[in-house]
Amino acid sequence: MYAVIKRELTDVWIGFFVWTGPNLAAAQAARHKGTENFAIIAAAGLPWSTSLASSCGLAFLLGFLSTVKPAAFCRSLKHPASATALALCLLAVVGVFWADSLSWLERLRGLTPIAKLLGIPILIYYFSQSDRGRYVFYAFVASCTVLMLYSWIVLYWPALSIHYKSDQPGVPVKNYIDQSQGFVFCAFSLAAVAIEAMRRGWRLIAISAAIIAIALLANLAFVNVARTALVYSPVLALLLAYRYLARRQFWIACPALLAVLAGLWMVSPNLQHKVSAAFTEYRLAQSERGTTSVGQRLELWGKSIELIKAAPVIGHGTGSARILLTRDLEQQANIPAIGNPHNQTLLFMIQWGLLGAVFLYTMWATHLLTFRGDGIIAWIGFVAVVQNILSSLFNSHLSDFYQGWLYVLAVGIAAGAQTRAPTNSQFAKS
Repeated sequence: MYAVIKRELTDVWIGFFVWTGPNLAAAQAARHKGTENFAIIAAAGLPWSTSLASSCGLAFLLGFLSTVKPAAFCRSLKHPASATALALCLLAVVGVFWADSLSWLERLRGLTPIAKLLGIPILIYYFSQSDRGRYVFYAFVASCTVLMLYSWIVLYWPALSIHYKSDQPGVPVKNYIDQSQGFVFCAFSLAAVAIEAMRRGWRLIAISAAIIAIALLANLAFVNVARTALVYSPVLALLLAYRYLARRQFWIACPALLAVLAGLWMVSPNLQHKVSAAFTEYRLAQSERGTTSVGQRLELWGKSIELIKAAPVIGHGTGSARILLTRDLEQQANIPAIGNPHNQTLLFMIQWGLLGAVFLYTMWATHLLTFRGDGIIAWIGFVAVVQNILSSLFNSHLSDFYQGWLYVLAVGIAAGAQTRAPTNSQFAKS
């Protein structure tokens, strides 16, 4: 242990203070490793703390700038997953100039949710040269596993929550939407790890991954779950079965999956409440629009469509969505001023019209195609993209902090790791 600590401290010292001389190569390697460590810490902190994840992200960026080889980085930008993310960012930058009714501060503020997509080309470049991308995944899974155990504890002892919310039982930090997003991502990623490990005879890894995946899904079923997760989880289950089962087995698995879902709904008060509440809110929304979560979404979607009709091709410009949506809603006492239409497509079309939708769906389609191959790495990237697309039907998850950064980390690191090692056969065992 002493030797490990001494080596790590030596690497830190060399990385910070050696910039020339015979030890330059060792210093570059130390800086590279330290930069990767910030990505690992950011992934571990993402389910718990926005500040920690942001700080580590900034440190990772500084480490990247200190180690990047400009020529190699420019070549890596040709990767389709990088190019489409950059194109969307470029559209947002150009959109600043036709947002006539906004101040420059409001226009620049509108760039913030999109700027995170710049992390995709950086991560692809960095982890195409590193074999430590798997540690970022391990850190996120370990962090979500600890959070899942903590969630069970605070379900019965709410006073132990870090941020107690009476309307969100079993959610000790952040909120149930973020918690569900992370748990589902880890559960279906680990399901593939378990299957691949079992096929290769790595039974301990397979059993461990399966147990954690089942525990995460059980928490969603019996503690708390976002209603959006009830949409994308069955789809991911079907895609997992389609990917890993023979066609005959797949068609047998489909009714089995329906039976499992029906059984869970019957024995889980949590699922019954979530599903019935959605229908109740919809009925209330027909007579009292805006007074429920569903009613607010319907109101915002209707307003968004009217705004899109006013500027259908290039939209109202970067940063305009919040201003335009809250401008009229603030005048209605029964509807809170919400500057987010809770739909990623509508959010982009308000700002950049049909052009924004084309750029968004081109990026999503390109990222899906990036992970069309076999192996665990491809599946992890695929899960992140499918989950983000489906959850963005009812939320603006690409623009939100937690879900957006989860997407950037998963897509960027998986695409980079896939570029480095297309077979990725050692991912689970490494």
